[in-house]
Amino acid sequence: MADAAGGVTRGIKLLTKTNLAATYDGGAGNLPGWSGQASLQYFKGGHISADNVGDIQGVDNIEADNALRLYELWIAKQWHGGAFGLKFGFTDLNVDFDTQQVAALFVNSSDGIGAEFGRSGLNGPSVYPVTTLALSGFAKPSDAWTLRAGLFNGVAGSPAHPGDFVALHISPRNGALIVLQAEHAGGSGLRTELGGWTYTADFNTLNLVDDRGNPLRAARMRGVYGLVEGPIISHDSGGTSLSGWVRVGLGDPVVERISGYAGLGLVATGLLKGRDEDQSGIAINHAIVDEPGLPLGVAPAKRAETAIELTYRVQVKDWLSVQPDMQYVRHPNGDPTIPSALVLGVRFSLNVTKNLVNQIKGSP
Repeated sequence: MADAAGGVTRGIKLLTKTNLAATYDGGAGNLPGWSGQASLQYFKGGHISADNVGDIQGVDNIEADNALRLYELWIAKQWHGGAFGLKFGFTDLNVDFDTQQVAALFVNSSDGIGAEFGRSGLNGPSVYPVTTLALSGFAKPSDAWTLRAGLFNGVAGSPAHPGDFVALHISPRNGALIVLQAEHAGGSGLRTELGGWTYTADFNTLNLVDDRGNPLRAARMRGVYGLVEGPIISHDSGGTSLSGWVRVGLGDPVVERISGYAGLGLVATGLLKGRDEDQSGIAINHAIVDEPGLPLGVAPAKRAETAIELTYRVQVKDWLSVQPDMQYVRHPNGDPTIPSALVLGVRFSLNVTKNLVNQIKGSP
């Protein structure tokens, strides 16, 4: 990724993420309904947002502190043909909650989990790059409806030691994160999510102070979000298909710098003739941000950071993709002193599975 213009300073960064995962499917053996997963992640590279662009949303969703971490380690059980289920362990919240499936093509972090939710808590919720212990469950009252609930430890990882392989700090002071979500999947492919979340711990307020000028603490940090996504133009056999999404979210303006977010975009598949698996798209991510650096006790000035992304993913092989990417970030971090940035990059994704290894072994 390169900051080609604007931002804090121009520069080029190489970011790499390696993931090693193993999954278990009890349905293939003698334990139907049981499943599990274990995964490790290793990040090594530069910090394009922190060092160059200066944005708050994150122009590259793999940016993290250099470290090898335990990422997921969970077991799950489903009953009555998948009508009910529970999952326990170190889990990525974004797999089950606030999941933007159409937007998964894009590189900006806000297209994974909404900015107001992803920047919440002391160290973010239980999402990349650090997860924490959680108990979550779902129920399907009908084929179209799914209700989800999750109870997560209030702090993901260790804010003081971000490079720890695994960190778990459970205490009344850290509290918990509670997430509730209802989702509806229509027969046309239209998918809708409506969710809410709250932390039980106390947090420093952004601009409220006591008689001594110290930040007041409040037992609140909460928000709501909604998502609508699905196909706009579909083709069962070849041709171009088009999908889109809209997501909005509200955070807590008393304790969160990002108090509101709106994102939307379009994804085209098979836009070029003969390239049926290639995907291209445009995404807009708009975050309402309190202006940084204001003294305590001063009412926050609401600013906005807007990222516009254009991307094209070339599916070279089933296991290899190449994705050029361009982003324009207007007012990074909501800071009027930082020039708007132009960010250029290319992502290479290599996916090696057991099936691929077997294919290679069996080839002449």
